[in-house]
Amino acid sequence: MLHIGKYEMRSDADRDAFGHAALAVCKAAKKVEGVNDAKFFWVNPNLIGIIVDAEKGVWGSDADPSAETMKAFFDLADLSNQVSNEIWMSAGVGEERFNMTK
Repeated sequence: MLHIGKYEMRSDADRDAFGHAALAVCKAAKKVEGVNDAKFFWVNPNLIGIIVDAEKGVWGSDADPSAETMKAFFDLADLSNQVSNEIWMSAGVGEERFNMTK
């Protein structure tokens, strides 16, 4: 599953600190067993997208975060506002969930 979040830098935040905070989230994610990859991208000078590729149930609101992960997210929250959060599932997971309805 892909966990995709976009974060907009606050007007009083430092851009370098904003980038480093996003990097810290990715580094924390990569330490979680079941996370395949985590990267951040600059959408524009004030907006960062973070994409975490993880197995079902190991990342996001349905997983128990580590202290390092929570610190990274709170540090990012001190510098930005989350403007979107999406979870994209593979076709296989989508089919599995659809088949549950039958």
